[in-house]
Amino acid sequence: MSSRIRKKEEEKTKEKERKKLDREKRKEKKRKERNLNKTGRTAKKRSKEMDRYRLVEKRLTLAIIIVALLLLIVLSYVFFI
Repeated sequence: MSSRIRKKEEEKTKEKERKKLDREKRKEKKRKERNLNKTGRTAKKRSKEMDRYRLVEKRLTLAIIIVALLLLIVLSYVFFI
């Protein structure tokens, strides 16, 4: 009976320690990222994310241009021909 209670208490303490370590790691990552941003550099993860956004932005602008050109063609056909 008491061994179960001890095990549960040990598991709780281990879980608390693990959560505390995870929080500290996250805080340290945020600090490092802030320092890199201040100096003008970015971490690999952040730079990959920015590259992905740029690629999506390029595709969207290309799609907008194509749709606008098609709309101009259709409108010119309707009104002038």
